[in-house]
Amino acid sequence: MATEPGNGVLARIGRGLTRLRTFTLNALFVLLLLVLITAVLSDDVPVVPDDSALLINPRGVLVEQRSYADPLGRLLAPDEPREIELSEITEALKLATDDTRIRLAVLDFDELGGMTAGQAAVIGEAVRGFQAADKEVIAYGASFGQSQYLLASYADALYMHPMGQLLLPGYGANRLYFKELLDKIQINLHIFRAGKYKEFVEPYLRTDMSEEAREANQSLVDELWDFYRSRIVQNRELDPGLFRRYTQNLPEALGEMGDLATAAVEHSLVDELLNLDEVRARIATQVGYGEDGEFRRIGFENYLRAQAAGKGSGSDPIIAVLTAEGPIMMGRQSQGVIAADTVSNLIRQARQDENVEAVVVRVSSPGGSAFASEMIRQELELLQLAGKPVVVSMGNVAASGGYWISATADRILANPTTVTGSIGVFGVFPTFEGALETVGVTSDGVGTTPLSGAADPFSGLSDDMAAILQLNTEHTYSQFVNLVARGRNMAPEAVDAIAQGRVWTGARAKALGLVDDLGGLDDAVAIAAELADLESWRTEPLRAVPSPREMLLSSLGGIESELKASGFGRVWSVLNEAEAMLKILTDPQHGYALCEVCLGPGGPVR
Repeated sequence: MATEPGNGVLARIGRGLTRLRTFTLNALFVLLLLVLITAVLSDDVPVVPDDSALLINPRGVLVEQRSYADPLGRLLAPDEPREIELSEITEALKLATDDTRIRLAVLDFDELGGMTAGQAAVIGEAVRGFQAADKEVIAYGASFGQSQYLLASYADALYMHPMGQLLLPGYGANRLYFKELLDKIQINLHIFRAGKYKEFVEPYLRTDMSEEAREANQSLVDELWDFYRSRIVQNRELDPGLFRRYTQNLPEALGEMGDLATAAVEHSLVDELLNLDEVRARIATQVGYGEDGEFRRIGFENYLRAQAAGKGSGSDPIIAVLTAEGPIMMGRQSQGVIAADTVSNLIRQARQDENVEAVVVRVSSPGGSAFASEMIRQELELLQLAGKPVVVSMGNVAASGGYWISATADRILANPTTVTGSIGVFGVFPTFEGALETVGVTSDGVGTTPLSGAADPFSGLSDDMAAILQLNTEHTYSQFVNLVARGRNMAPEAVDAIAQGRVWTGARAKALGLVDDLGGLDDAVAIAAELADLESWRTEPLRAVPSPREMLLSSLGGIESELKASGFGRVWSVLNEAEAMLKILTDPQHGYALCEVCLGPGGPVR
């Protein structure tokens, strides 16, 4: 068949564009590879100037442990921010405390996202340690979010831009309910649960929040707000009445004062309204100016690099720190989730390593697969049986499966604002026979036992299978309760009374016996050293070693900022979130220890 002239031209143009694209991408990859090799081979160690300021201005999202991200994935999800590890900020402050070259610290968190009140308090304690060395801390922001302001309130001087704003909306927990939608499209969602507060399944069974869930959630947000309010009042030495007026009657205050910035100053929440140049000049009066015309400073990341250059490897016994962050699921996965096989292998390595004397597990998880949670907990218990203490340090959230893996540790520590507990179990099994019938599709067949085809998503769930799944859910809940009772030295009946899927703050969990002490990661390490009878030690992260490909891709990750296609990327991000939820729900026994109110960006409540 003869080819149309126009089609031949278009084909040649297409092939030419393909070759051009391939050449461009290959050239870009080679260029970036050369840049990476040059960076690796260079020995450019930052110099810490004398009489300088430590500038802490992280740009990205705060995480417990950084993951290795593929730049191609970032191109498809361009809203994915750079990750900043919490320990990087606290470590920089600790190292600078006794460093005579550092005179003061400057906090600027305008471009940091994902920080929770609990994380702000952790950094705040490091700020207090810095101040204890008679060093000043200055905080500045164009505007302040709620968590950013909590951290800024620890500073000796707190400045905001004259056009800035400070809103403190408090905490809330809201959900979408899908029962009517499921009824309309005739999808049957078979729910099995144990624990009257197990809220995860409510949106599929109800059109509003149950009284039990409302009671638990209101109690949770009230306790979190009480902590936040008391910490701000203490840090800023405020009249509680002024804080109450600003947060409860802000329209009235604005009517008198005109704008949010002025209202913040008049309520003693901010010291002065200064633009960035004025703040820089104010800081320069203490540390002087550098060659670039800015106040003399070093960024916290360069400061950490400079300090690391002078460190040796050390020969002290090791306290390994395992970060368990994200939803709990089966299998092997990269960082960002707690994959049972991956984490179990790491724990096994610590058990077999004669240099590791104890393990601290930093748990920051809403839970997930009950099966996967038990696999991880069993490995931790084997570690204990080998004579190596296990101490859990709870992050912002350690609930449901996050509490399951913690339950039998030698000691559990939490922050006052940690969301924990949620000791309950549920199962979900969707069937689509009703939806199929509406379009004329039916199902029929044969089997050899009452369970043959009893769990077919296209023909429905038999009564026998429904009974089996409910009994299995109740058994898993009983197993959960008994594990907690054994680990916390409590009677099962006492655990059951405070379990039922209800969430608690860390402060309440301590009073109830679910948590041993209140404290952060450093406190957990010190307790682990005490339990292991160590007078000196060094900490090392216990994490999966990334492949050369992961390391290379992570190092090249910065290029995506120039190539993002924002419209498509946002849609892709939404799809990724939906896919992530589906990946969580892959327990082989359809049993989940998952805290729904703990899910979502920025923490459990918003």
